[in-house]
Amino acid sequence: MFDTNLNNIPQGFKSYVKSIIFGDPLDPKKCEPKTILPNQGDRYRFSHVGAFTPKGGNAGDILLPVVLRDLFVHGGGGIKWSSINVRKTVNQQTIDTINDSQGLIIGGGGLFLRDTNENNISGWQWACSSEQLKLIKVPICVFAVGYNRFRGQKEFDTFFRENLQLLTEKSVYLGLRNHGSIKAICEYLPEELHHKVIFQPCMTTLISELYPDLFIDKDNSSSNFIALNCAFDRSELRFGDKKDKLLNDIAAGIVELTKSTGLSIKYYAHYRKDLEMVDVLARNNVRFEVCDLSKLSPKEIILAYQAPLLAMGMRGHAQMIPFGCQTPILSLVSHNKLQWFLDDINQPHWSVDLREDNIPEKILAKSLEILNSRSSVLQTIRDKQKQLWNISSINIKRFLEVVD
Repeated sequence: MFDTNLNNIPQGFKSYVKSIIFGDPLDPKKCEPKTILPNQGDRYRFSHVGAFTPKGGNAGDILLPVVLRDLFVHGGGGIKWSSINVRKTVNQQTIDTINDSQGLIIGGGGLFLRDTNENNISGWQWACSSEQLKLIKVPICVFAVGYNRFRGQKEFDTFFRENLQLLTEKSVYLGLRNHGSIKAICEYLPEELHHKVIFQPCMTTLISELYPDLFIDKDNSSSNFIALNCAFDRSELRFGDKKDKLLNDIAAGIVELTKSTGLSIKYYAHYRKDLEMVDVLARNNVRFEVCDLSKLSPKEIILAYQAPLLAMGMRGHAQMIPFGCQTPILSLVSHNKLQWFLDDINQPHWSVDLREDNIPEKILAKSLEILNSRSSVLQTIRDKQKQLWNISSINIKRFLEVVD
């Protein structure tokens, strides 16, 4: 547990951490995504089901809907959006809102997860019943969604299969953000529906392609630090009974890395629970700063991930956002989705799996390998990003053609 009485937090971080824990309540009105690209006119009217999150929530979920909308705006022109929070009760008004638009976009994020917005209606995050799905009359696009079931996590309930099958039948396509998710989801579907399940990368992997004006000076900027993120939601599934050892092993690897490179560390907290690592780093005598990404705007999150020489992360978006910002990454794998992304870009070695032995040594060796090959790593990222961009452009065009 994170120590809310702050007894074990270094003096320099106490005021910072206290503001996070005891800060003002979140204002739901701040959840509405504001696009970064100009969104002029209303050539299209779309309903959007997503995990809309205000400042103070998960940084990945703060950024995600903004980039999704900008990607569609870039591909199709001005869009008037109707927001439907994925965790709100679905009623007739929800269905009417959807049917009053030209199409429904569901995404992105790891929405195929049973215990976030747990329900006995659909079995996944959007609790829209099969009966309600049948009432939707407009084209549906499931876009960049992930199968987010953790290692060792309980299986989906039986009604998930029925709901998923109907959703797939009604959708133009089911766009999943990695091939691991595609394989997993197809296990719940009859073979005749497998062709509707397609690869749609997470839009955060496309950030520098989508917002080139934010990256004009990236090659000329100087940075001298490594960003580190650790995740603490569902700790028992991430770490098992080795939590303390694994966290101390990560810290030990960071200590050796700073000694070898002379680089400083910035700890990137995507969410409040991520701050649990602050005490572990301090106890291991790591010198570091804390950057709370959950308090930043979408554009500021992007700028934060442009800056490091290397981003080492345990969350999916702690690897995909920096990749999208053309920042080299090393993934600390406590969830299969991180490895699935690396497999998709043909760089499976940009990882340290926390189930393996010798974590400190692997963190040091793999970090040095990436840092010492910076030019080739950056070229690989650029090449892979263009491939993902082309796939996404084709998928967006396919949906817009159905709407038109």
